[in-house]
Amino acid sequence: MSAKLRIFLLTAIALLALVLGYLVTALLNQSSNLNTSTKVCQPAEVTSVISRFNLIDDNGNPVTEASYKGKYKLISFGFTNCPSICPNQLSDLNDALEIAKIPNDKLVNLFITLDPERDGYMELNDYLNSFPKFTGLTGSISQVQKAAKTHKVIFNKVADPESEVEYTIDHTTYAWLIGPDNKSIMLIPNQIDLKCLATSLSKVIL
Repeated sequence: MSAKLRIFLLTAIALLALVLGYLVTALLNQSSNLNTSTKVCQPAEVTSVISRFNLIDDNGNPVTEASYKGKYKLISFGFTNCPSICPNQLSDLNDALEIAKIPNDKLVNLFITLDPERDGYMELNDYLNSFPKFTGLTGSISQVQKAAKTHKVIFNKVADPESEVEYTIDHTTYAWLIGPDNKSIMLIPNQIDLKCLATSLSKVIL
């Protein structure tokens, strides 16, 4: 093999290595971006739910959807022993509501527990001290199941023997904006930009 040919081949191999390295880096970066949790800007507009519930608020008072007649309702679901998703969602929603500054006479914010066995109204009251914009709702297992089904929330009790709380609740994590007519207006995903959500809520309600 001549010296010129050898140099040509080595140069070609070096260039090929550089190109392959660039492509691998680009693919890894793309994969990383796909796996990173990004916050969407707009909630989904839906009209597929008629909100109905018969529960107890965190002061021990029986309530139904009629108890909040004439108001919009922001409804989320979770449980007080939820390690991260529920408090993070409540914190985000609470912050968005602070930004939106919607008067209490127009909007009520409800957190319905999916763990009524442990979350009585007093436990909810204590838990929601950290999220003052929200009122907690609980009830019997049957009442909570009906409320969840009505709002298309799927949940399941899962044994967790390594945890101090013995079991956890797997559940869908979206929230609903419900109109004064008890029909759904927005489906709010867990990961959403707070300013965009505040703007969307204000446009609908104010």
